[in-house]
Amino acid sequence: MSNWSSRIRAERERQNLTREQVVQRMLQFLPDSEKAVTTRTLMAWEAGEREPRVTVGLALALALGVEDMTDLYLDSEPKLNRTGQQRLGEYRSMLLHTAKFVERQEHTLRLLPVYLQPASAGTGQWLDDDASELTEVDDSVPSKAEFGVRIAGDSMEPRFINGQTVWAKATQDANNGDIILCTLNDQGYCKKLHKDENGITLISLNRNYAPISVKTEDEFRIAGIVVG
Repeated sequence: MSNWSSRIRAERERQNLTREQVVQRMLQFLPDSEKAVTTRTLMAWEAGEREPRVTVGLALALALGVEDMTDLYLDSEPKLNRTGQQRLGEYRSMLLHTAKFVERQEHTLRLLPVYLQPASAGTGQWLDDDASELTEVDDSVPSKAEFGVRIAGDSMEPRFINGQTVWAKATQDANNGDIILCTLNDQGYCKKLHKDENGITLISLNRNYAPISVKTEDEFRIAGIVVG
């Protein structure tokens, strides 16, 4: 492990930050082309397996509250003074606003099934249908996604709109508050799951729609958790 990689980890642990928290902080300093940084990426940096590019390294330093990058990445003196740190920030800003110096993100493409029959965000549609089409998606679709379903209706607005494809991870169980794809008496729904001592209720995000209570005699099955 290189000295700079150990310092990255030491500074994160000194502040009692998780890798997820550091990555979330980095997002505010990263250009759109660099938004693909993940906790796995940070783990590789801390292990010395990979090195961050200049723009990403600056964002990491800022996320950790280190204004002088030499504190993290360089072993030799001298350190930058306040004026030098200001110039470093100005130089970073110039680089980020010059296309010549911003690395273009290569999107990773993969194929995911999108079910042809929509899930209802309104009146109820069939969901339990094997008919699907493989759709090419890039890394803007969460890596956890395993399939997609188109939304029908407006009961999940403003988060999900009519005709939008939602991406889900296949599962038969979900936690209270999760947005789920499910079937209720052979009708497919996209709803927010609510569990309490009274049982299960399917909640619409659009307040114009009343909650749907799941009765003991109903046939209810969770098909997936919406991840994007």
